[in-house]
Amino acid sequence: MDRAKSQAINFAFEVVPMMFHSQTTDFITYLDRDGLKFLEFWWNYIGEQLNEDQRCSFEGMDYRLVDVENKQTMIIISLPSPHDDGEAYFLVLLAKPEKRFAWVRLPNTRVLVLIRKDAPESPEGTELGEITPRGNYVRIRKGPAPTLQNVTNIAVDLVSQQPA
Repeated sequence: MDRAKSQAINFAFEVVPMMFHSQTTDFITYLDRDGLKFLEFWWNYIGEQLNEDQRCSFEGMDYRLVDVENKQTMIIISLPSPHDDGEAYFLVLLAKPEKRFAWVRLPNTRVLVLIRKDAPESPEGTELGEITPRGNYVRIRKGPAPTLQNVTNIAVDLVSQQPA
């Protein structure tokens, strides 16, 4: 966790992606069982470690499970409205069924993020990217208007284009 960054950035770019990439089954189980309480626990945990000026309200946080084909799991987390560039509007967590080669677990997760990006090349003021299992942000393309429907459509398109 980077104490120089806001609560929203630490939550969206570090805590949730790291938990989801490394403990996918447990993450889905806890979210399914506890819902927003699970997300709020981690939101508050981060906030307690930051200065007051870096904290944000939990208001506006929500999540939704989306049915997709091929036994894949998709979770869309709506985050509180971003205040600064680089903060996220939505996180999309994608998990395929786990596969192994000998004792090695093959990569089966993706974390997409729609961030606020005020730039001339982003007319909607957003950018779509991916957070890798090592926590690196990789730009995919300029983003759509920050609505749940737009993010859902993009994620469903990505899932349907990938082999299971």
